[in-house]
Amino acid sequence: MRILGLLVVLQFQTITSAVQATDNSSSVALDKLVVVGQVSGPDLWKVTDGEHVLWILGTLSPLPKRLDWNSKPIEQVIQSSQAFLLPTEVTTDLGFFQKISLVTAAVGIKKNPRKQKLKDVLPAELYARWLVMKTKFMGDDRGIEKTRPIYASQKLFAKALKETGLTSNIGITKKLMKVAKKNDIAVIQPELKIVLNEPKTALKKFKKSQLNDIECFTKTIQRIETDLDAMRLRAIAWSYGDIETIKSLPYADDNRACGAAVLNSELARNMGVTDIRVRLRAVWLDAVKTARSQNKSSFAVWPISQLLSDDSILLDLESAGYEIQAPGSTNKR
Repeated sequence: MRILGLLVVLQFQTITSAVQATDNSSSVALDKLVVVGQVSGPDLWKVTDGEHVLWILGTLSPLPKRLDWNSKPIEQVIQSSQAFLLPTEVTTDLGFFQKISLVTAAVGIKKNPRKQKLKDVLPAELYARWLVMKTKFMGDDRGIEKTRPIYASQKLFAKALKETGLTSNIGITKKLMKVAKKNDIAVIQPELKIVLNEPKTALKKFKKSQLNDIECFTKTIQRIETDLDAMRLRAIAWSYGDIETIKSLPYADDNRACGAAVLNSELARNMGVTDIRVRLRAVWLDAVKTARSQNKSSFAVWPISQLLSDDSILLDLESAGYEIQAPGSTNKR
């Protein structure tokens, strides 16, 4: 679904106290985060059911661009497992030419309808806050003013991360997948296949309609205004395996707000895309069940924000009879 990622999944995916380093060989610069020297690395959740064990690494984003974390203990867990389980991926049954047709239909999808600009669709107070952050991280970018709030806020967020020395694309999962493949361990990619209802027509209608993405924009701006320091501290905490510090640094969940803006949109309804979050989790849980029946040990990656959330996937595992042991604890979750 590579091209569809430009269209639909782009929507769905646009749709965590300071940590003191105890190792004298490591140092942290908080103006622009750079972690120097190898750090211990994150710990794992242990999920057991009978003789089967599922190890889960909670991945964090953003992280420092240059983070030399000690991946050896996790690599050893992967090497002793028989399966490497990825988060669920959305796919469709669209053919190549259908995808090309959708790309054409999606041209201009990022722009506000009726040639509106951000100042026309945002409350005055919110637009003023946007201008402050835009000037700080993007300078005089006039083109961004024509885009929908959800796209403008995501581009601003990416620029803010870059200026802070953070990135959403450090490649932790890819690095660990290479370890699995090198050791001939099965990499399992659960898939949720969606049949789209008249996507081309839906996209054309969407370009003329307003998206209810003000909450997404608001929470993203709020994170940029208040959470950059905490992002850096979370990144340090993750690199040292300090789950408690990550839990102590809550933030405005812009990802969920932005996802809801699209998932609850007329575009999603017209395409027949509903209950995505529930279905993604159900597919992944089925993959865990299959891995349990076929292997003695499995390894998985899952966003740590979702592992620590009030509706954590761990609760689903627990209700299914699995025993959960959190990182750094000898007690069951």
